[in-house]
Amino acid sequence: MSKNGRFGKDYGTVVGKDTKSRPGWKGLGYAKKAESSKSKRATQEEKTDRDASEGVIPVELQQLLLNIYKDSFPTVLVSDTLQILLQEVKKALYERDFSRAFGKEEYLEVYSIRWSPSRSLCYMSILVDALNHLTTIFSPGQITHSELQFESAADDRSPIRVTCCGGGAAEVVAFGGFLRYLQDALSPSTVEDVLSASEGLEKLSLQANGLANDSNQQPSSFSGILTPDGLPTFDLRLIDTAQWQGVVHKLRGSLTTPPPLSKYASSSAKEANGALASDNDFNVIFRQDDILGMSASQLEDVIGGQPSLLTLLFTLNELYTSSIGKTTTFLLKMTATVKSGSLLLVVDSPGSYSEIIVGNEAKKYPMHWLLDHTLLETQKLGANESIPKWEKLISEASKWFRIAETLRYPIPLENMRYQIHLYRRL
Repeated sequence: MSKNGRFGKDYGTVVGKDTKSRPGWKGLGYAKKAESSKSKRATQEEKTDRDASEGVIPVELQQLLLNIYKDSFPTVLVSDTLQILLQEVKKALYERDFSRAFGKEEYLEVYSIRWSPSRSLCYMSILVDALNHLTTIFSPGQITHSELQFESAADDRSPIRVTCCGGGAAEVVAFGGFLRYLQDALSPSTVEDVLSASEGLEKLSLQANGLANDSNQQPSSFSGILTPDGLPTFDLRLIDTAQWQGVVHKLRGSLTTPPPLSKYASSSAKEANGALASDNDFNVIFRQDDILGMSASQLEDVIGGQPSLLTLLFTLNELYTSSIGKTTTFLLKMTATVKSGSLLLVVDSPGSYSEIIVGNEAKKYPMHWLLDHTLLETQKLGANESIPKWEKLISEASKWFRIAETLRYPIPLENMRYQIHLYRRL
């Protein structure tokens, strides 16, 4: 399966290369073409997407995530063969030869430093934007208001379980950053700070989703992610046909160890230097396997016996392209395996980039239509079923994620356009 969307002229724009002016000579005979209403609408939608998330994730945290890639692959970034390898990987991706594109460790590393950084930032922004929905999977370890005030939390609560189907470099760094975001927002020194942080974070989440705040609302359910020491932990499981183990190990190592400092760094800088995530808070397991060939019992072993978050990030379209029948079977087995309250997050290329050809007549269907048909309609067809087993929480056909201009990275990064769908298992 692929860790990429389709490449084409609309895939993204290189930061710093955008221009509002028309190239070429301008003189007395030049007449500026009027901007179409469609173009104006697209520009406004892009601006709205940017404004909605602007200021929610500190740019300092985004820069830390980019630094993770630099620290993990320092020799790759300065290698004389970097451009050659990038072209080889890009050519394989364009030809949709994914076994070749992800068949070598050096290809996986150059892919990680070139295309994964922008993906990580985008994925983290998606997780933050969907925060008020994600809190539902934390309920098994929820701490009540009275427990926060008068009692210590139970010591047997599980970490937040996340399973990434088609997961690799981008997911590791994105969830490491998301964990840091949560911990920074919920790092109290007293019980009162816990409650204040929780309520403040829920207000932030509601604002990001365009919901009005109610001054009489109940205490935030976000306190449900607090562990005995007051901070959340993640259990991240990745499944992919490519062998991402080496890359995943390096990235997790950079996430859980303090970054390297110059020998001239001040004592205060050395004292403040710390890892993005604690080794005990961020467990990552990679499994090389084809999810389309996994049995229900194998899926059960990976997903586990608790409500969890499952992701298909720029993966589902490639699965459908590979085999509609096998992909449908996988989704049905997953439905039968996951626990009630689990969430499924699907992110992929928008528009015509995610249209699937079906049948001998070669009719094209949008990827999200096939997904809805399987999760929301097919489930009704059983003899004893009258209601779907999933409900759709979020569905947007096209959104933009733009790289902040103040971020610094050795090679150009691209803005991203994507579609997003979030479902909850009933």
